[in-house]
Amino acid sequence: MKFYTFYLVISLWISKMCEAQDCESKDTCDKCIQELDCFWCSSPKSGTTHCLSRSELSSCNNEDTEDPKNSFKIIDANQLTESEQISPQRVQLRLRKNEYYEINFQYRQSANYPVDLYYIMDLSNSMLASKDKLATLGGKLVEQMRRKTTDFLIGFGSFVDKLTLPFVNTHPKTLKEPCKRCAPPYSFKNHLSLINDSTLFSNGVKNTQVSGNLDSPEGGLDAVMQAIVCKEEIGWRPNARHLLVMSTDAESHVAGDGKLGGVVEPNDATCHMKNHEYTHGLVYDYPSVSQINYVARENNINLIFAIVLNSSTESKARQSASSKSFYQALSTVIENSKTGTLDEKSDNVVKFISDIYDEIRDSVRITSDANKNEVDVNITASCASAIPGGCTNVKPGQTINFKANIKPLMCSEDANLNRRTITIKPEGLEDKLVIELEVLCDCGCAANKKQKDANCSYQGDLECGICRCQEGRFGANCQCDWKDSKGEDPSLCIKPGGRGEICSGQGKCICGNCQCKVVPDFNGLIYGKYCECDDFSCPQKCSGKGTCDCGTCRCNNGWTGPGCDCNTDQSQCMAPKTNELCSGHGNCVCGHCQCYTEGDERYSGKYCERCTNCPEQRCDELKDCVECQAYQSGPLANSTVCANNCTTFSTQIIKKLDETTNKGGQKCRVLVEGDCTIQFEYSYDEDDNLVLVAEENKICPYLPQHLVYILGVIASVLLVGIITLIIWKIVTTVHDKSEYARFLKERDKTTWSNGENPLYKPGTSHFQNPAYKRASQRMSTVNQMPKKIEADSNPSQSSQITEK
Repeated sequence: MKFYTFYLVISLWISKMCEAQDCESKDTCDKCIQELDCFWCSSPKSGTTHCLSRSELSSCNNEDTEDPKNSFKIIDANQLTESEQISPQRVQLRLRKNEYYEINFQYRQSANYPVDLYYIMDLSNSMLASKDKLATLGGKLVEQMRRKTTDFLIGFGSFVDKLTLPFVNTHPKTLKEPCKRCAPPYSFKNHLSLINDSTLFSNGVKNTQVSGNLDSPEGGLDAVMQAIVCKEEIGWRPNARHLLVMSTDAESHVAGDGKLGGVVEPNDATCHMKNHEYTHGLVYDYPSVSQINYVARENNINLIFAIVLNSSTESKARQSASSKSFYQALSTVIENSKTGTLDEKSDNVVKFISDIYDEIRDSVRITSDANKNEVDVNITASCASAIPGGCTNVKPGQTINFKANIKPLMCSEDANLNRRTITIKPEGLEDKLVIELEVLCDCGCAANKKQKDANCSYQGDLECGICRCQEGRFGANCQCDWKDSKGEDPSLCIKPGGRGEICSGQGKCICGNCQCKVVPDFNGLIYGKYCECDDFSCPQKCSGKGTCDCGTCRCNNGWTGPGCDCNTDQSQCMAPKTNELCSGHGNCVCGHCQCYTEGDERYSGKYCERCTNCPEQRCDELKDCVECQAYQSGPLANSTVCANNCTTFSTQIIKKLDETTNKGGQKCRVLVEGDCTIQFEYSYDEDDNLVLVAEENKICPYLPQHLVYILGVIASVLLVGIITLIIWKIVTTVHDKSEYARFLKERDKTTWSNGENPLYKPGTSHFQNPAYKRASQRMSTVNQMPKKIEADSNPSQSSQITEK
């Protein structure tokens, strides 16, 4: 905090020092007061400097001070009425150069303002159906307009093209009748001047014959120029809203096209009508777009291009699309102009003109005719639907408060040129606010100069406290003669607080004053009391947008910065949809938005309209339209409902979202109906239009029943167990068979006898009871037979028995 305070104090001190030095460099009263922060003192209390900064006001007596003050006076301020839509009407303003002043004025839309409508139609043969329809609907058109204003006039004219090749066929027979039952071609005709009779209008249109030409572009701009500048022939009223409608189905020739037919003289923007027909079509070229823009603005014309669309064939549909694009481009250049479309037979002409008139009437834009290099005029409005210089959605009878900030930018050596008149007016209307501006560039003390005063060594006039020396004399008191430069004091030529150089190293000290050197072969000057100033060392040479004054750029209107490289026009930073400066998320610097960070949110885009790291910024807003356009589902699934509600963009379908390459795109993953998820990405193109891409398939997870899930787990466990047992059984069986086969193989390899081992002695013995013989002989014999047999079969046993 202490460092910041120290830095602030140092900055203020440096600023005051620079301000004082700028004032000090001004050696005359006129130059001094042309600096807003300086004043002139004819008799300073201390020092020899007459031009001082405002912080030094106390160092000069009031009667010796030359410090002009601004003044404002209202001359005419009639109340707002049906005939007066702007108040006040005339004011007087006196300002110093670079001084701002704010003028408040009001505008009120008249509920019954007079309207003049002049309808110009392309009467080449392709417009026959549109002409017949206009004749039929003429009465309805007048009736519809009279519901909006009772003071309504309507007129009618037509055009074809210049009467020379390659625009029309100049063969005598074809020139007389270019098509069957067609009139000879012409450039422009005024068939009916402005009148209030709808029947005459309808009959005039009906009785007009179509004609024909060769090339596709027509001579529409020739007709528009004559309809604007021929005020008396057309009948334009001074205090009325002027609507000029040009209806065509083709593009128009522009300046330079006339050379194809040998017409090379530039259009002179002057009326050339005789017997209601344009007579100089082969003398002057087609007018340029800038000429049309200028004469329309000067004559308060609201120009409306009504393009007739034809989709009967593919080629005609392409031509209609090309024509529409052509006139839309013209509307961006021609101020206060509109472009719209009519159907093939102009059935919607009544609604078209009615809607366009409402759009023009319900908006107001205030402009000024001030030279931007001489006076800066910035107009702002206080309304809910503000646009640069005006408002939209203005209702009849509604009063709007405006502010005009006036700032003179220059002083002229010719005092008469420092008095100028500035007109501030609504576009397309005659009502205006006139500002009589006087720029205070001259000192009043100059009128009281004393000729050949003693203070000037009788060699000059005393003016505003300083001497105006005669030719050949110089010095503070005209005491020096250019012929005799001896005896000067060099210390008088060293700038206080400077580098200690005589005349800043840029001149010679003669008689106590610096004579600045001239830079050879360079269009620039070195000047100042100590030759400390020049007009060629400014940064970037002021970018060609200003003048160099003592090393400092004095920028032209609309530019600022040390090198005049920064555009001050903030209209380029107004977001087109919200009419908000940088969308409220940035600052307008040099005509461009510098976006800033709000917490964790970072904004970007031409108007800071995009948040690059805001989670799901517009995902929920856009999901319904994306779902209906890409998947034909959701709350807007009906095609008609989808088309009516989703008009600002069209969703592009791609296979995988990762294939997109849009920089700064915001990816969205949104849950929709049916527990499905859709993925899409939105971004903005160079014209700030939404661009959306979506994956072709939704992501819908399959959720099984709980029982099925449990049974599936059990079955999986059992299946794994059974498979494990089978594998174990197979392995053990194979192993056992292998072991048994090995056993048999080993047995077959044995070489000893299969009989009983003779050394073997069993563990049991057999005895015979001798008393057992007393039994019957038969039983004895029977009992002994087995033993005998056994003994015979087993020698060992036999031996045993015998032994016993």
